[in-house]
Amino acid sequence: MSTSENLALYRQWRPQNFRDVVAQEQVVYPLQQSVRNGRFAHAFLFSGSRGTGKTSVAKIFAKAVNCLNPDDGNPCNKCEICLAANKGSLMDIQEIDAASNNGVDDVRRLTSEIIFAPVLAHYKVYIIDEVHMLSQQAFNALLKTLEEPPAHAVFILATTEPHRIPATIVSRCQHYEFRRINLHDIVQRLRLISNELALSISDDALSVIAQLANGGMRDAISLLDQLRQLPGEISRDDVLQMAGRVPDQFLHAVAAAILNYDADTLLTSIQELVMSGRDLTRFLLDLSAYMRNLLIAKVSRDPAELIQMTSAGLTLLKELADQVSTDLISESIASLARLNSELRFSPDIRTSLEIGLLALAARLGGHPVESVAVAAATPVRPVSAEKPPEVKAGSRQETAGRQRPGEEIVEAESPQTTEQVDSSLKEEKSDSALSYEDETLRIWQAVLEAIKEEHLMDLSLMARPARVSRKEKVWTLAFDHSLKGQYACISEAESRETIRRILADKLGESVQLEVVLEDEAGADAVSAEEDWVLKLKRITDKRSIPLHIDEELLKGGSK
Repeated sequence: MSTSENLALYRQWRPQNFRDVVAQEQVVYPLQQSVRNGRFAHAFLFSGSRGTGKTSVAKIFAKAVNCLNPDDGNPCNKCEICLAANKGSLMDIQEIDAASNNGVDDVRRLTSEIIFAPVLAHYKVYIIDEVHMLSQQAFNALLKTLEEPPAHAVFILATTEPHRIPATIVSRCQHYEFRRINLHDIVQRLRLISNELALSISDDALSVIAQLANGGMRDAISLLDQLRQLPGEISRDDVLQMAGRVPDQFLHAVAAAILNYDADTLLTSIQELVMSGRDLTRFLLDLSAYMRNLLIAKVSRDPAELIQMTSAGLTLLKELADQVSTDLISESIASLARLNSELRFSPDIRTSLEIGLLALAARLGGHPVESVAVAAATPVRPVSAEKPPEVKAGSRQETAGRQRPGEEIVEAESPQTTEQVDSSLKEEKSDSALSYEDETLRIWQAVLEAIKEEHLMDLSLMARPARVSRKEKVWTLAFDHSLKGQYACISEAESRETIRRILADKLGESVQLEVVLEDEAGADAVSAEEDWVLKLKRITDKRSIPLHIDEELLKGGSK
């Protein structure tokens, strides 16, 4: 271990011999044996995810084969060769970054120098990091040297993407694969470093660091390096805060707000996230992970063994789990996964996240939690058979009456399964109280949801802007000329047949489907895109959130 205070912590604690390498026995043992026996290959390929020890092992091996006094296959780190290698001044060991030296000329310079004998050491060792970044011409230039290298030359190629290396190169190397390091081994190493630094940090905090490192020791030590600047004992929440993640208490509050339909808490929480500069997509993934922990707390006899959480956080988790059903938690996890996929295509992530969580809360938390039926599709509000009272044109009641049924996503009365939705749609065909346009929109929304259930998210997104109209059994999807990409996608035979099949299934009868490109759709055409705008306006009005929307959008007159 280096003692220089100017070095980053991961460099100070870089392994200096094979004994210090953590959890890579499948690589360390054969290399150490080859050094002990004096029989080793002239070319090696080290592959594995970042921070698992590829470069460190390469440097140890380079020292070991040249060490004047090797100790059971390990470098002594005391002779002049080892000391010069540790300082980086040994010319016979060269580390090359292929990311910035990836051209054929760079490799040709290397191959022209390799013929010369070593200056001090027994072998000239070339460590080529990120070797997959070499160009095809560079690989070709390297190939001949790998086939017939000088007796004093050893190559160690390191990469995180071995599939990008030509098979002709791989076949001339001994390939060693580095595994991700398990949580226990990372925590043990971090505890050793913390004790050496006299750093006060809880076991929970170390466990979280290990989880965030995702099997990479370097990432774990780098995060510990950041945390050691904090005063006092470092807690789990300190780690989450430093890593830009949301603390458990915050996730608990949001999860409870969803399950209990607390719209104010949801909107306030998202506002806090935005103001703190946190990534909303990352938050959604963290929330999904918290819901997963909630499910484990519900079904496991000993959740503490499976959940890395403080005792206080685990107590809150168990209390919330006791209030909800297993099906309800499972549905929330599935819904969050769908919402995360939709956010990737959203032009306004915050608004989409707010609407998505409010909709989920309405479905899951607006009713007694133990008796809520799990919804397999976005719920549709049952349509009342009563004829609405007449109102004067231009009045506020008349304006509100233009709201489409899909707007009731926040105050939906009861979730419905796909079968219930289909039955409801078939019954609505004979319901005289439902307007022709509203009925068309309701059916089209159910079709879009069914498309998403078949995991055809791209088809659903392309179809959503269509203006939909129908005449008897002929349905028409009209696209504005500015939407030629969507028109081209939906016009494909496979896309048209998928939509026609789902539409026929929803209606219980055969239908025809036409896809047209025109400037103006029929007067009775409807669009799911307009309904989304109405939903947005209704929610923002209710929460007194200022939002300007062109009135033409609400009338359906603007494209």
